[in-house]
Amino acid sequence: MPIHVLRDVDVIADGYRLRGIMNSVALADSVDVLEATVFADAARRRVAGLRSANIDMEGFYDATLDKELYDRLGVANVPITVAPDGNAEGARAFFFRAIAGEYSHGGGIGEVNPFSLNAQGSDGSRLVRGTIMHNATRTTTANGTSRQLGAIAAGQKMYAALHVLAASGTTPTLNVVVGSDDNSGFLSGVNRITFAQATAIGSQWLTLDGPITDDYWRVQWTIAGTSPSFEFVVVLGIL
Repeated sequence: MPIHVLRDVDVIADGYRLRGIMNSVALADSVDVLEATVFADAARRRVAGLRSANIDMEGFYDATLDKELYDRLGVANVPITVAPDGNAEGARAFFFRAIAGEYSHGGGIGEVNPFSLNAQGSDGSRLVRGTIMHNATRTTTANGTSRQLGAIAAGQKMYAALHVLAASGTTPTLNVVVGSDDNSGFLSGVNRITFAQATAIGSQWLTLDGPITDDYWRVQWTIAGTSPSFEFVVVLGIL
């Protein structure tokens, strides 16, 4: 059994990548275990309750990101993506919508100023295990790589997060669509998820209800403006 060593964890909160200032991250997906024992039982009876997602991050203070983290303290439903194996397209990622409840920094004289941040799931949905479908800077319209993520059964959803990390140019616009097909070549692709047009740093979160029998998925983007450039990340997951 291979041992997994954390070397290049990527964390994105809203439209900001925190990897360059972090040195510790702990992501937890938990279930409340509730006692339901009655008089006739010979032993304790327990049932699963509600699930909860939680993330603790530590690192070193950054003057630029400090304002962004501070401004989002107490703001609900901020998309957070964690990629434990690096952020290459096709890598696994965990993502959820969260509210930051604690942000602190400070240390002793002569020390590197540390920071810590805690955030918890805020929208009533679970932590999603998914796949990084796009992670690059783009200047022109194109299609991403198709990946066999699987069909969406009845009662399941496709969860999609878009993080726009940088935008430049004159009146730049970015339109991102997620499509599906029953073949890797997308000979009969169907648009399934359409994000709102992006023009600046930020994030979006959308869901798609099943059933959908298509099992191949890809990201398409349309970029317009004068000398436009966008760095963006798209994560998909079925739950």
